[in-house]
Amino acid sequence: MAALNNRPDGARYLYAIVPSLDDGGLPGPLGDDVYLIHGGQFAAVVKDATENSYVRRDRQELVRLLLAHQQVIEQVMAWVPVLPVKFATTVPDGESVLRCLESGAAAFANAFAKVRGKTQFEVLVTWDLEAVFAEIASDPEVIRLKALSVDDGACDLEASARLGALVKRTLDQRREELGKTILDSLRETAVDAIDNALMDDRMVLNLALLIEDDRIAAFDHCLATLDAVHGGKLTFRCVGPLPPHSFATVEVSFLDPGEVVRARKVLELDAVLDAETVRAAYRRLAKHVHPDTSADHENGERIIQIREAFTTLSSYLEAGGPVVVAVGGKETALGADML
Repeated sequence: MAALNNRPDGARYLYAIVPSLDDGGLPGPLGDDVYLIHGGQFAAVVKDATENSYVRRDRQELVRLLLAHQQVIEQVMAWVPVLPVKFATTVPDGESVLRCLESGAAAFANAFAKVRGKTQFEVLVTWDLEAVFAEIASDPEVIRLKALSVDDGACDLEASARLGALVKRTLDQRREELGKTILDSLRETAVDAIDNALMDDRMVLNLALLIEDDRIAAFDHCLATLDAVHGGKLTFRCVGPLPPHSFATVEVSFLDPGEVVRARKVLELDAVLDAETVRAAYRRLAKHVHPDTSADHENGERIIQIREAFTTLSSYLEAGGPVVVAVGGKETALGADML
């Protein structure tokens, strides 16, 4: 992969964060357009960015770009641990990449510690909706309401509404019970799990799972057992191994210098010195405009400005500059005992 010092400076597109490599680069068929920028303990997998905005791209093109983004990360993952960067993240120049690596070093270290020796898999469980509806139709209460809904050729709207509500309630209850049973079984092999949204009624469960590498065989066995137990009534589709994007995705944002200046003026600060100075200014001003101490109706907008200024300057100080780096994941579906 090409060295940074052979490239003109300009915007960079970020794919992932990896531990710094002794040999300076990554092997493999990624081409010269994808390379590393090293910054201390970590390095960024990047390419030169020809377009800073993804806002005006159509959906089909965005899907294609997302797949290409994921493909690069998965190729890198074959050689080194990765922290995926959020899709469509670009930074103004190489210096900004170095500031990202410096600002996010502690967060990167914590995230790598969480996912080290673990791999993400995604499990989609579906059922035959027609077969499920056929089973529900044999329920005595459903049969009774169905008979009431059509009386002498006339439609009883109230009975029809009750029938529809009962079918939906029964369907949701069956899905919830099945989902809980499957998730309880997978708790034995998963370190962490995220219950993703269901796209349609054919889905029973849509999970992202974080599996320890030495438990992958047990995880595969668990899926095979679940498939056998449900006798073909459910379809289990497993995708992986994948980068841990559901559990540790890097997000980078930039504070506009003008925004920092405006926040400083709102808090009546000549300079942004430290977190305690910012907190003291916030408390002093908030006390004067709080509804309990002031009857001025315009103070509602003022307190919002003060809170936003406090958030901006706190982010600026925490990041050590205008580059704000965070590593986060989606809400977990497992209990605290599994974390």
